[in-house]
Amino acid sequence: MKKILASTFISLITMTSLNAGDCIMVKDLNVQFKNDSTIYSDSSESKEVQEFAQFLKKTKLYAVIEGHTSASAPAGYNYDLSTDRAAKVRNSLVNLGVNSKQVRYMGFGESSPLYNNSTDEGAAKNRRVIAEVFNSAEELATYIESEKARISDIKYKEQ
Repeated sequence: MKKILASTFISLITMTSLNAGDCIMVKDLNVQFKNDSTIYSDSSESKEVQEFAQFLKKTKLYAVIEGHTSASAPAGYNYDLSTDRAAKVRNSLVNLGVNSKQVRYMGFGESSPLYNNSTDEGAAKNRRVIAEVFNSAEELATYIESEKARISDIKYKEQ
């Protein structure tokens, strides 16, 4: 299987003319929050938001800011908290000079945990705001609609 994938990938590269200048290294955003709060877990989180703002201003790419929570409160509360966290980061980006049309936000509540919520460490890592980056406003809108549909039935269910 690996050989097929590798040869397919090599074929695609040789059929397509790609230049190093056509590629952009995307800056990650992963901001952690204190439990039951819209307060950053520590001061380094503000620096991360500032660096992401510079990235968006420089590249003119689009982003959705996604808020997530642990499962330590009722699902409806967590959904609202995740939305508030994402809005905080989005507003910070706009206040740092990012065009408001470039960045949107949405909350996921506890619907998409990456770590085990039954451990303190896992729950802390699930209290995060991340960003997904897109080339155009159309790609961004399509992604948001897709994610809204995906979580519509699970965002208020306890995980």
